[in-house]
Amino acid sequence: MSQEPSPDRLDLYTRVLQNQGAVKARLVVNPVLPEEEAIFELIDDLQDTLRPVTPDIAFKTQLREQLLASAQRQRNYRRLRIPATDKRIRLPWIAASAAVLGATATLAGAYAVWRWNAGRQAA
Repeated sequence: MSQEPSPDRLDLYTRVLQNQGAVKARLVVNPVLPEEEAIFELIDDLQDTLRPVTPDIAFKTQLREQLLASAQRQRNYRRLRIPATDKRIRLPWIAASAAVLGATATLAGAYAVWRWNAGRQAA
């Protein structure tokens, strides 16, 4: 048998554990392989220890206001036929300039090495 637990079995076990409980989860992955036993116990411990946290009312209110403002802004853009702006600024000339500068530096370096070698051979 393999020494590594199957990620698919671990995922299946975790999903069934969360939705239907530990007994059902053990039945679904039966037989539990020896190399999986420690990981399944760890998953059980985490399930018992970690509990879902509900967001604070202030957070929910702030998030709702931000979403409504964003939706209103999008509606206004559509009404005014203003395209939504992309956060990234695309400057293709910077990349092209960098490529030209790199190529020039490479050629200058190659020329300098060639001249240096030619000068050493002449001496």
